[in-house]
Amino acid sequence: MGKLKKAGIYLGIFFVGMIGLIILIYCAEDLRGRTAWKNFKKEWEAKGEVFDYKQIVPKEIPSEKNFAHIPLLKPLYRYQWNKDLSEATPVDQKSFDQAVDLLKLDSNEDTKLDGWALGQSVDLKPWQKLFREQESWPHPEEPGEPAADILMALGKNKATLTELTQAAKDRPLCRFDIKYEAHFAASVPHLSPIRNFTKNFTLRSLAHLANDDPEAALADIRMGFFLTESIREEPLLISQLVRIACLQITLQPVWEGLKEKKWNAEQLADLERQLATIKLLKGYRISIVGEREMANLAIDQMAINPKVFNEMVENEADKIGLAPDGWLRHNQKRLNEMHINFSQRIIDPRARRIHPDISVSFNKEFDARIRRKFPIYDVLSSLLLPGIDKSAMRVGSAQTAVDHARIACLMELHHLEHKDYPKKLTELKQTLPLDPYSGKPYIYKMDQEGRYQLYGIGWNQKDDGGTIIENGNRPDSEQGDLVWSYSLVPPEK
Repeated sequence: MGKLKKAGIYLGIFFVGMIGLIILIYCAEDLRGRTAWKNFKKEWEAKGEVFDYKQIVPKEIPSEKNFAHIPLLKPLYRYQWNKDLSEATPVDQKSFDQAVDLLKLDSNEDTKLDGWALGQSVDLKPWQKLFREQESWPHPEEPGEPAADILMALGKNKATLTELTQAAKDRPLCRFDIKYEAHFAASVPHLSPIRNFTKNFTLRSLAHLANDDPEAALADIRMGFFLTESIREEPLLISQLVRIACLQITLQPVWEGLKEKKWNAEQLADLERQLATIKLLKGYRISIVGEREMANLAIDQMAINPKVFNEMVENEADKIGLAPDGWLRHNQKRLNEMHINFSQRIIDPRARRIHPDISVSFNKEFDARIRRKFPIYDVLSSLLLPGIDKSAMRVGSAQTAVDHARIACLMELHHLEHKDYPKKLTELKQTLPLDPYSGKPYIYKMDQEGRYQLYGIGWNQKDDGGTIIENGNRPDSEQGDLVWSYSLVPPEK
């Protein structure tokens, strides 16, 4: 009995010792993680980085000047939030749904609105057919000219489109009431109607062009640009990607008007001025810093209540909740390292340059980190960082398109004055945007149709002679050149 008693005492001491050791390790991990994050922040704050989501949130603007506060859109942000800001319910679900679906256009594979990048005009006949097949749209008994029938159909939305146009004049500023403090739970329901509106104005603009009414077409393009830029200050990657998608659509009637020489000198100058204000590289910077700070805010709140991250990590939230706070801070430090050292440097808006080589380094480092045997300090990075390079590619393609459209307007102005296109871009006598991938002038050459081709070298950093590589129904953002042309040269597949 004495031996058993002693053994029990020793066993008890062993377990107490193990528990003490675990507590010691737990506390040490806490201290290590917190210290690592604190020192990292201190180092980078000394270099000018600001770790505070409030500093990148768009400033409040007076409601009477805020386009987002018009009656048509106001229901989008009337929410009832729960205590920990993890869930929100619309105050009036019916009004909310109506605002989200406002001016929604059903479409199919034949009714895309952004074929310009492959040198394709929009065929209005599929749109005419779609409107005729849906009873909710007005149409003549017998099909007429596609443009006329489309304008008749869109007459159903005329009052709303007119209201939006007037609101843009009366309220030239825009800030949607996103609940940024809810970080990844923050809802962005305005992105859907913004895209719906853009499609309506673009389709109507194309119909006006086909109907030989360029002034009406230009008015709708102006609204397309206004809608596109209404979300330019939003520090969220999804907002910037929707901005790009809307821009790609709005460029279609710009391209078609240039292709068909529909614009006069005043209209060309107007378009060039509007295009000059679109700075997508700055938008990338805003969104990447925003994504970083939304993650920092979420991690800070997760340290208090792991359930706030439940949607992102699904069933792992409770397990993560058992981890020491230091584990979160190590993850936070490494996530911020990836952003500051790589994703924030892929695009440099000040130098107006894009660096695919940094993206390559980013992916190599990312893969090396998550493929470790126990990547415990890179769990959050693996959840939040994939796809950064794809987003940068889309930004680069879109900014190149804006640059090309600007130069194209100046080319047509030159042609109106001199009855010919310049032999070199320098003859335009304007400060032209440079290719953000090379830092050099865009490549310009005449084509066999008596027009010209503009192109940039794109993501692969190689001059492919103006070759487009097709990826589905659009140019490949990773291979080939980024081209602006009016000749229907079949792209390579």
